[in-house]
Amino acid sequence: MIRYKTYIFILLGSLCFLLTSCNTLNKEDSSSPKKQIKVALSAEINPPYLYTTKDNKFVGLDMEYMKLLEQKLPQYNFKYEVGEEESNLVGIGAGKFDMGINWFFKTTEREKQFLYQDVPYSYALPMLVVNRNNNDIHTLEDLPGKNITPMAPSGGLYAILTEYNKNNNDKININTIQEPSNGDNLKMVSQQRRDAMLLNWNTYKAIQSQIKADVKIGGIVKKEPLHIVYNKKHQQLHDDIDQATLELKKEGKLQSLSEKYFDINVFEDLDDINSKKSQLEVQP
Repeated sequence: MIRYKTYIFILLGSLCFLLTSCNTLNKEDSSSPKKQIKVALSAEINPPYLYTTKDNKFVGLDMEYMKLLEQKLPQYNFKYEVGEEESNLVGIGAGKFDMGINWFFKTTEREKQFLYQDVPYSYALPMLVVNRNNNDIHTLEDLPGKNITPMAPSGGLYAILTEYNKNNNDKININTIQEPSNGDNLKMVSQQRRDAMLLNWNTYKAIQSQIKADVKIGGIVKKEPLHIVYNKKHQQLHDDIDQATLELKKEGKLQSLSEKYFDINVFEDLDDINSKKSQLEVQP
């Protein structure tokens, strides 16, 4: 009996020691230094994704998403630095920045240089703008034989049209110019000198709010996933943010951000979004 009690005493003592050790380890883990992550932000104002307040504080969908990531990933300390988009990409590739967020589209060329987020945190909405009296143009399939406004021979919008032409016999006539004016292009559509203009919803909203052209949204042609771009050395950071983004989507927080900044849920199917395109119109 004495030996049995001694055994129990030793066992309880061992358990107490193990629990104390575990608590000590947990405290050490919680107090371990955070890994600093340098995040490149674009100096180009691009509402609703990224813009500044009167006191030059960055706000918008991108920043609210980053704040949610900060809560999900306490092991990281995100530090934000501002620069021009192209120089930011060079900086990410060179290791000056660890990652960048600026509603980046994924391109084949950039995928060779960077890691791309696999779980989109939002979507851009490339769309066709037409004259208010035009009821014939809604999709890219409606563009062959039509005159569209000129665009820069680079970037995501040009890639959308060239990709369409690669996969279809009826080609879209693409007019290019190095520095197109979105305001002038909208006016050309308003004056019926061109049939349609392809641009992103946020660009349309910003310009149409100012010039009030006689145009409307013909249709949203696709949902373009938006990605964080990483230096290729940061696979773990990439994986951690992807997992956190999946959790935020399951919790409905990304959808709530979309409703806040777009008035619609961009995570819905494209047909559902097009059925609500009137909610994306700029009201006079």
